[in-house]
Amino acid sequence: MSETLNTASIAQRFSQSSAFGMERVPKYLRLSNAMLDAIESGEFTPGSRIPGERDLMDTLPVSLGTIQKAMNALVEQGVLFRRAGMGTFVAGATLQADQADEEKVAKRDLLHFRFRSDVGQPLLPIYLHVLSITQVRAETEGLEPPWREFLNSGDSFVRIERILNVADRFKGFTRYYLPFERYGSLLERSYEELSGLTLREFLNKSYSMPTLRFEHRIQCEQLAPDVCGRLGLAEGSYGTFWQILGRSYRDAPATYQKVFLPPGHLPIELSEKLD
Repeated sequence: MSETLNTASIAQRFSQSSAFGMERVPKYLRLSNAMLDAIESGEFTPGSRIPGERDLMDTLPVSLGTIQKAMNALVEQGVLFRRAGMGTFVAGATLQADQADEEKVAKRDLLHFRFRSDVGQPLLPIYLHVLSITQVRAETEGLEPPWREFLNSGDSFVRIERILNVADRFKGFTRYYLPFERYGSLLERSYEELSGLTLREFLNKSYSMPTLRFEHRIQCEQLAPDVCGRLGLAEGSYGTFWQILGRSYRDAPATYQKVFLPPGHLPIELSEKLD
């Protein structure tokens, strides 16, 4: 879709907001909501350029200040990002072809999922190997598992289990949960196809579901016997239990991940938002 058509689409969505009884809502909020509606509907895909402020002024019955305020609000939410001299773009851009090697070692994931051997040293590469892709129901893993409460999308989920190899220094084990209603087709994917990939990038590219913000919950606990087996630890061993809650547009829940790390792993660096 051309930028001209995209501009007209935003203008149409903005004008429709008046018909829905939103006249008293500040114009910049109505405009930012119209732009977000266009993004969520797929009219603007991750990485695509948003029409310029002057182009929007030619189409919309609002001031330049209102347009700037609306776009600033979306930038602050992590929905849009700016590049000096280039424009404003939809966040969650997928990797380009020349970045394939970085995708395979999951360096993009390290924007929020980091390990270094020492201060000032480069980020260590992470290699991810899929062990299973299954459909699970909430009651099979507890009466009210936290991932069900967070994702809030019914009783059926896709669970992806992976081994996380940090530069051959140590291994972790992860369980990744997604709503089955949206991601059930992942059961048709081969383990080899998803191994080595950054799931965040894959879901963004294949399902138009970028993860824009993360919440981290970390604690030390006695690991379950099956987790100890995956990590090659003696039963009853203690380790790090790390929950990563991913949110997308409008701060909506997107993904839930459990990470289990052995004792003595390297320090973790965390980031709430992606750059």
